[in-house]
Amino acid sequence: MTNDTHTKRRCESCGKEIFSGRTDKRYCDDVCRARATRERHKLDAMAGFQDKHTAVIRTIERNYKLLKKALAGRDEWIADYVVLYFQGFDRSFYTGSQPLENGSTRYFCFEIGWAELGESKLALIIDKSRLSIFNATDQNGWGFNPGESS
Repeated sequence: MTNDTHTKRRCESCGKEIFSGRTDKRYCDDVCRARATRERHKLDAMAGFQDKHTAVIRTIERNYKLLKKALAGRDEWIADYVVLYFQGFDRSFYTGSQPLENGSTRYFCFEIGWAELGESKLALIIDKSRLSIFNATDQNGWGFNPGESS
């Protein structure tokens, strides 16, 4: 069966003209089809990678807001972890950590730190010295001054 009103079809991968095969054929050969599949998978993986970064940043932002709300303007406070957890706090996302003398660790979301006290309690503290490495007015969009040490 021939079609006299045949329109030229081009390979979506290399651009060569496709002369034979099905009318919905997208690629000129198996090499181009495989190349296009690999490229599509690569783009999908990159999009997923970016989505994961966005999710991490959102989680850290949520943690920061919840800790700041729990502190309510105070420099130190004992907070109930269960309450924070049900509000969306995830203690596995933080921006820094500091070993303590008692062998435990204090974790930070920017300048707000927390250490586990047991019995679902967290000791919250603001470490204002950590604010010096962050600069909200930076021109590079990084959120910190790379020349300063922490």
